[in-house]
Amino acid sequence: MAPAPPRHRTVARVDRILEVVARNHHRLTLSQIAHATQAPVSSTKDLLDELTACGYLVCRAKRYEPGPRPFVLGLVGEWASPAGIDHAELARLSEAARAPLLLAVLAGTQVYYLDHAGPRAPKRLQDPVDQHQPRPVLRTAAGRLLLALGAPLASNVLAGLKGSDPVGFASFEQELPAIRRARLARSDGLADPDIRAIAVPVQVGDDVPAAVVVTGRRRGTNDRSLALDAATRRLTTAMSARNEGAT
Repeated sequence: MAPAPPRHRTVARVDRILEVVARNHHRLTLSQIAHATQAPVSSTKDLLDELTACGYLVCRAKRYEPGPRPFVLGLVGEWASPAGIDHAELARLSEAARAPLLLAVLAGTQVYYLDHAGPRAPKRLQDPVDQHQPRPVLRTAAGRLLLALGAPLASNVLAGLKGSDPVGFASFEQELPAIRRARLARSDGLADPDIRAIAVPVQVGDDVPAAVVVTGRRRGTNDRSLALDAATRRLTTAMSARNEGAT
């Protein structure tokens, strides 16, 4: 397996610090953050000072919590939602599809589920959605769709994906023309052996910032899940009407 090209270490560490602080339910101390990120205390302190000075973090009583800077940047750019769709609309689409739906975005090289509408899945399957856990881009329907239709990734990022998951990358490359032609992507047990999923693009102008995903239980390797396909057709019809109404 070819090694993935190195990421810029400072950027990767900053990203890890921000995620650790964001995911914790209590404010963290310097030593707790250093331990969680497996980094030296001295260099962690330097990064925390810079992140605090820029507003990404707030320090109160020597404990850190998320700061307002990311929200301010969203307001400056007038980005109401990174996905271009809110919960009320996702709920309407779920009713039209007559199926539970997930809303997913591609952040870096990971898929994150931002929202859910419709019946809840069993806890093991619902937790990654509720907790916004990162999911593998090449193994999820949403990731494969957003790689195919979304903003192109840099060549070194694609090389990293190929190096970290050569089997998944080869499968994605083979399916890429079909995904672009159908504007649908499937994951048949790739990320979870019990789950089959189909992703439909969220179109905002010429961009595809997110994917809406229909999921169902996988009943066998030869099962084509007719109910899932029918729900996807209903979702696609509702999405097309949504796009026409926006023009």
